Parts: sequence; structure tokens; C-alpha cells
Amino acid sequence: MTRPTRLSVAPTGSRSRVHHTTGHLTVRVMDQDADGARVGLLATQALLLSGDDVRIEVDVAPGAWLDVVETTGTVAYEGEAPSSWTVDATVGDGAVLTWAGKPFVVSDEIATHRRTRIRLHGTGRTLTQEKVVLGRAGQLGGDLSMFLEASDDSGPVQVEHLDLGQRARQLPGVFGNLRSMDTVTALGWTPEPTGAPEAGTTGPGETYFPLDRSGAVLRWMGIGRFRDQLCDATFAAWRQEAMRDRRH
Repeated sequence: MTRPTRLSVAPTGSRSRVHHTTGHLTVRVMDQDADGARVGLLATQALLLSGDDVRIEVDVAPGAWLDVVETTGTVAYEGEAPSSWTVDATVGDGAVLTWAGKPFVVSDEIATHRRTRIRLHGTGRTLTQEKVVLGRAGQLGGDLSMFLEASDDSGPVQVEHLDLGQRARQLPGVFGNLRSMDTVTALGWTPEPTGAPEAGTTGPGETYFPLDRSGAVLRWMGIGRFRDQLCDATFAAWRQEAMRDRRH
């Protein structure tokens, strides 16, 4: 079994301390200051093959910031054994983690799982973007399940399980013939959406909902390629809000 990719960042007096170990992915530091870093994730082998279990463990120390960049999208290729992609992140008091994901494409004849676990402490904040596509060109896509489990010092902030298996997504009101989904999730504060495009111009539409506790989600669903004009812009705007007090 391939070991997890581990990544941690901590502030120092002059240059932040970034430590990482290589698994299915390796880390490259792209930018850095005394409090944090912007890093790129690069695959060390073909991903995501049948049976692969990709695990990424992230620790952002109190007062630090970390911006994660996926350099390419990921394809979950067909095969008999399920594949999985798991992110396990801890964000300290006053720290910020931002992560803009590239498209995650689910091929035919594969069952794949995406899991994200986030633990916030104090005034820590996270901002993530997940893009999923069901099927490569000419395909309908296999079975996808997505889990998000986020908590802070007081308990659960958001717990979500999306079953996008072929059978489930054909049920009324689930996914139907849609193939693409883009989700921007802010935790630790509740930002407002940056705007709304004219109805029907980018797909069935976007949905914004603030969480019961500190957080907000913007989700777009559509047919085919990503044509949403709101999620990318919203991620950029919310990232500026999250990083407003950061030195970088």
C-alpha cells in the first residue's frame, strides 16, 4: 500500500516551515512567506487506477495559511476494484486553508469514492472547490460517492453524503441527465455570493445556502463541460476574504 501524502505548514519569524512526504502525490512549493505557502500537487504515477487509495493528510498550524493547487485534473479509470481519494485536514486557530480542485472525472465501469474530513480549531477557516464530471467523452460515468465531514471545537459544522451512483442519480430530483457539478464550500465564516447569472445561461442553475453554523456552500450542476460563470469567480472572491488578514 502506498503511504499517504503528508503536508504541514507552520509560521516562523522569517520563512514558514513547510514539511511534506510523498505518496501518490508529491508537493512543490510555489510561493512562501513567513506565515504560509502556496503549493502544487503533482501525481507521481498514473491516477486514479482501479484499486488506488489516494490519501492526503494536511495540517495547517495556528496562524498559518496554506493554498493548495492541483496542477491537473484526475480521471478515475475503469476497473473491477473501487478507487478512492481521501483528504484529511486539520486547521489551527487563526489559520486558513484554501484548495481549488481541478475536475475529477469518473469513467464508465468504476466505483470511486471521494472523502473529505476537516477539523477546525478556534477561528480557523477553510475554502474548498470540488469539480466532478460523470463520464469521459461519450460515456455516462460510473458510480461516485462523496463524503464531507467537517467539525470545529463545538462539534459538527457540515456532514454531507452524496450518492451519485448510476441507479441513485436517476431517481426524481437527484441528478437525472446532468453530468457536471461544481461546489464551493466555505467553513469558519459565512460569505455572501458574488452575484447571479441570468437564469438558464450556464445550466440548470446555481444554489447558494448558508449553513446553520458558520459556513456557506455554492453549488452548480449542468450538462457536459463546465460553463458556470459563478463558482470560479466566487471561489476567487471568497479566497480574498479568507486571506484578508494574511501577510501574503
